[in-house]
Amino acid sequence: MDLQTQIDQTPFPEGVQVTTYEEMEGRIFRIRQRQGDVRHGLEILLTDEAVQMYGEGPMVATVLQQLQRHAEQGLPVVEAGQEYERLTFVGD
Repeated sequence: MDLQTQIDQTPFPEGVQVTTYEEMEGRIFRIRQRQGDVRHGLEILLTDEAVQMYGEGPMVATVLQQLQRHAEQGLPVVEAGQEYERLTFVGD
C-alpha cells in the first residue's frame, strides 16, 4: 500500500491534513489543523534508522497512529514564525 493511501485510510478528525516530506535524517510527517485563525500542528520525524530496524510498513503505521492520537487529544498551537513541535522515532 502506498503512503498516501495509508494516510487517506487513517481516520483523522475532520479538518486535519497530513503531509510528508524527506529530510536528511528520514521522513517528516506533519499534521495540521486550522480552527478559525488559530493554527495547530505537530511533526514526527521517522528516521531512516528506525525504518531499517523495524520495517517501513510497521513504522509508518505507528507514526500514523500517533498522529491520529495527538489529533484526537488536541494538537499544540503553532504561532506565526514558530516551528512545529517535533517528535522523533529512532531505532534502538
